[in-house]
Amino acid sequence: MPHVTPASPRPGPARLLAAAAPLRRTGFLPSRAPVLTLPGPFAALTSLISALAAAYGAGGVRPLIREAASGWPADLTRQADALTPDEQDALLSAAAILMHLYRWDAVPVHPDRFHEVPDFPHALEGLFRHLSAARGLPPCGGLYTLKYLNWRSSDVAPGAVYDAATLHAGNVRIAHSWQSGEAGEQLDLWIQTFVLAEARGQAVMVAGLDAVQAAHEHDRDALAGALEALHHAIRAVAREINVFTRFHVIRTDLWRVLTQPTFGWGLTERGTLLEGASGLQLGATQFADLTLGVPFSGPLGAALLASRAYLPPEQRALLSAWDAHHGDVRAAVQAWGDSRARDLYGACVQNMERWRVSHRERGAAYLRGDGRSHVMASTGTQFEAGVPHDQAFRDLMTTRVDDTRSRRLGPDGD
Repeated sequence: MPHVTPASPRPGPARLLAAAAPLRRTGFLPSRAPVLTLPGPFAALTSLISALAAAYGAGGVRPLIREAASGWPADLTRQADALTPDEQDALLSAAAILMHLYRWDAVPVHPDRFHEVPDFPHALEGLFRHLSAARGLPPCGGLYTLKYLNWRSSDVAPGAVYDAATLHAGNVRIAHSWQSGEAGEQLDLWIQTFVLAEARGQAVMVAGLDAVQAAHEHDRDALAGALEALHHAIRAVAREINVFTRFHVIRTDLWRVLTQPTFGWGLTERGTLLEGASGLQLGATQFADLTLGVPFSGPLGAALLASRAYLPPEQRALLSAWDAHHGDVRAAVQAWGDSRARDLYGACVQNMERWRVSHRERGAAYLRGDGRSHVMASTGTQFEAGVPHDQAFRDLMTTRVDDTRSRRLGPDGD
């Protein structure tokens, strides 16, 4: 008989587990609670944010930011290098918010501003680019800088080590709000939505890692246990998002006109428009997709992969390490998992599919609005308003629903 070389075994998840180790307590939230106050001249940046809120909803903030930046010390960027890492993160968030405010000047947003690359104050832009580069992030406002570094909790001291499980509705608020009045209250809810969803995402990450490890160890009981935990964790993420995004909590009129359009922003770098803060950067959904083997084949799947560029390096490293194990759990369930594992895997896929269908319908309703013309944005894409855009969003989201639905198992586990 001819000699047959056995196939090389797939490498174990050691690299994945090592990349995940620093993130196990908090998932994609920062490892320490955000610092709220900064020393010396940097305190002026955080205090400036709230001082601009009224002008942001009225005549515009650019003259005020230019005036403030003109009085900053000439060596402010050099002084930033002496801050602790947590203080540098807090300063990066403050600089990102000020760049965000200068980028849009005022809300409601004038359509011309979507195509504009403003002439930012040199002191502000220099500081923002320096801090972004030091953190390994592109120089644009993202989910991490505008939201995940911009919260406070009555149960977690600023700068302290914490566990994501300690964050829940009622003890998380925005740290530095850039809008006033009811619009500011809505922005606070919007920040809470993402922070709390990502807090629940920590459990999705841990359950997913446990499922991959069980798949490599051929441990049926551990695989089923991990999938049961994943089932509950995915439901908790969806519940957290749905509670806040129901129409009676997030006001559609204010959100659609004053909040959401400005989260599609970026700076032009080498001819490419960098997208800004987007739900695509939510780690919880990426963890679930990677664990369940949901393909990244459609346009939103491709956008999910592209969104990783806006995450901190340690988070990108985790997702990159997970890519090598994208189909491991599903393959284990199909090959040797028992009926409990197959049922739980199917429940996890169903959870993700249901959540995406719900998000599709709710997002389409937001975009449909009241029919009046105004600027809106979704998934990093600007829509100028009008009824047709709700169908465009629905069609786009359907491609991700289909990607998720493709992971359903047949009656024989195929």
